[in-house]
Amino acid sequence: MTDLLTPELLDALETKFSAEKENRQLSWLERSRYNLEVMKFRDALRRSEQQVQAEHIKLRKQHEQKFISIRKIMMRQRHQTWEEITQDFRRQYAAIPQDDEEAKTEFMLMLYNKYCLSPTLIGNIMNKPSKTVWLWLEEWAFENEQLKG
Repeated sequence: MTDLLTPELLDALETKFSAEKENRQLSWLERSRYNLEVMKFRDALRRSEQQVQAEHIKLRKQHEQKFISIRKIMMRQRHQTWEEITQDFRRQYAAIPQDDEEAKTEFMLMLYNKYCLSPTLIGNIMNKPSKTVWLWLEEWAFENEQLKG
């Protein structure tokens, strides 16, 4: 976001705030310049957000395609229906002790990373709302980015 703060925008902001501090009105030219720079900033910010959202959608679609492929492979290898496979995952989760948060975390990450299950399906298996799973996965990804950086 700091790359969106152009020198022109910072200069226009400084002019506006100094005028406010001096209790004077901005001239027509200063006000027009300020409005133009703010408009440019908002447009750049909107484009940046749209680009991030498009990238996020692309990654989700790739994840979905992986899941579909892995699901087909698992069904062929295990000679089971998808319902039987999810029941097996539920049994595995139920076998984890209630107080073992680390094992639960590892299980959730295994479902997401190895089997490419969606947070909705993980929530269904673990009996948690999908939003909770989404938030947890995002938090985990953020923490890991912090550790890498």
